[in-house]
Amino acid sequence: MQYNDLSIKLNNSLEIARSLKKPEIKDNALIVSDTSSRPAAKILYISLLNSGYSPFLYTPAEISVYVLPYNEKYSNIIIFSSSQKDSRAVHAAEVATIMNYNVTFISPNMNEALEERLDYLKVNRIKINSENPVITMSLASLIWSPPLMGFREDRIRKEISEIGSSYDWLINNYKDVIEKIRNAKEDLIFAFTPSTEPGALYACNLIPNCYISLPIEQISNKMKFKTIILTSTAESQEYKDIILANKMSGLNNEIVEFNTDPIMTGIYSMLFISLIAERLI
Repeated sequence: MQYNDLSIKLNNSLEIARSLKKPEIKDNALIVSDTSSRPAAKILYISLLNSGYSPFLYTPAEISVYVLPYNEKYSNIIIFSSSQKDSRAVHAAEVATIMNYNVTFISPNMNEALEERLDYLKVNRIKINSENPVITMSLASLIWSPPLMGFREDRIRKEISEIGSSYDWLINNYKDVIEKIRNAKEDLIFAFTPSTEPGALYACNLIPNCYISLPIEQISNKMKFKTIILTSTAESQEYKDIILANKMSGLNNEIVEFNTDPIMTGIYSMLFISLIAERLI
């Protein structure tokens, strides 16, 4: 896919994301997602933390089995899903509804039986009618981020409004490493920091030779695969020992650092991956 085609698809997804009704988001919100939709959930989670909220992030199975039966401290529940057959996410919505929680369910159209269950539950349903639902949900999460405290608010809102032209910036800053990773023949590990988890997870859905994505703390010199470390300037100091060890190891690893606000890093890491894969989902 050519760069211009990617830009068109990104802006189509952005238009859809802007048209979605914003869900109710309160302090102590419980955010739920499967692996494929976790980029959207993590972007919302990071933005809430940066706005002074105290959100929680779990998988559908975790909240159904371990969380909701034993805790009643959550304000509302927001569930993301990207699969038409995600019965675990629908079951999580059922458990939450039984416990009288306000549930918002965000996904593309589910299969008929699961949609009927959601209709019966009367959850707040936000359908993602997009050919690229994961990036659309992730953009929506960014748009829905609450106001920030301090001087960052105006800058971040301006940056969000200009996200449709992000590919120009990414190509100008990361063209060489994009080409290098795209041309890699061996299996790749994508290691992530908290803010770049969306990009690393996106990689293993888009890049055929992505072997696994894992937290940066779990990488080691014993690994046999080329490792791509996705990090941000704000987080690099926290992981300087790991990053330095990789630089000195002699291994042919790549360290990709995004000099961006942590709220924006997740979406930029996803768009960076889409340039490597030359497609969006």
